[in-house]
Amino acid sequence: MIPKSKKPYRLHKNKTTILARTRNPSVDTIDATLEKLFRILPSIVNIYELLRPFLFTLPPEWAHQLTLNALRWYGYLPAKKIKRDLTVEVGGLHVPSRVGLAAGFDKDGIAMRGLSKLNFGFLEFGAVTPRSQPGNPRPRVFRLRNDFALINRLGFNNQGIDALIQKIVKEEPQVNVPIGINIGKNFDTPLDLAIGDYEYCFERANSLVDFVTINISSPNTPGLRDLQSAEPVQALLARLVRLRDSNVKHSQKRTLLLVKISPDLSAGELERLCTTIREEGVDGIVATNTTITRQDIDVDQPQGGLSGRPLFPLALECVKLARSFLGEEFLIVGCGGIWDSSTAKQMREAGADLLQIYTGLVYQGPRCLRSLSQTD
Repeated sequence: MIPKSKKPYRLHKNKTTILARTRNPSVDTIDATLEKLFRILPSIVNIYELLRPFLFTLPPEWAHQLTLNALRWYGYLPAKKIKRDLTVEVGGLHVPSRVGLAAGFDKDGIAMRGLSKLNFGFLEFGAVTPRSQPGNPRPRVFRLRNDFALINRLGFNNQGIDALIQKIVKEEPQVNVPIGINIGKNFDTPLDLAIGDYEYCFERANSLVDFVTINISSPNTPGLRDLQSAEPVQALLARLVRLRDSNVKHSQKRTLLLVKISPDLSAGELERLCTTIREEGVDGIVATNTTITRQDIDVDQPQGGLSGRPLFPLALECVKLARSFLGEEFLIVGCGGIWDSSTAKQMREAGADLLQIYTGLVYQGPRCLRSLSQTD
């Protein structure tokens, strides 16, 4: 429970002055301010719209951490019950909305409870690895404001699968939507030993979450995308499918197994990957991860994965092709550049059963979920 403030707090007429009392506010100062803001303006939509101009003056990664802190505080406050007009069963998941949170937004489950109070139909945390790791050197996240996009080269920075599992065990009773975990390999694990990393993460998560996404498509871990080629991916998927099926026999819980794919695959490469996914008995795919292409974008930071509006055409085409390769029975989660009801509708018409957002949430805030959640 959040401790009560000893003195009442009055918001200035010029609301931005609440964050301008110190010239260089520390994280602790701003975190305390967030608590006070929630006491006087207990709506995450209003809070984000108030803070967004300030957040966009900060380095992107710091701003993102403050956003997670705000959502963490929000999770412990009383909130009105969200009206769920749409409840569907997709691939064994019972979701109150087809729109979920993409992996990467909250890798370590910091704001799990707060995120569950928004209009998301499901939440995906991670990517996480067997051991904690710091990721790539900073700066490693960049805004492309004119393109409504982000470039990140984070490199699977996370606290490790065990830390996330502890949070899920603690918070899951307060979360009323399906939970998934995105898993990857540690940066220093050789590719020929990568199966062990995925196996460890899957075994830890298998009985506790509704779905697990195998991340073999991040461009920010050297060599990771090589796992999408025929022989490595077949061996990896065969092993994880056996673990999934073995768990069903012992616990009666069937965790969905998904593969997150790259938007940079050729049509032939995508077809071969989908064939392996279909033959090995995987439940579906998340299409797509970020792209390393830079079509019609002039940036000073070319390395890393591009997300946001420029990714949408690639992700849309990938979903169309994947649906034709996989058939109708496989689950497809469309992810990449979904921004509004129009792009959400296009993604659904292309063959996506469910949708995920990340960059659109960064630029627009939780308000965008209201229209997206109505997508049938």
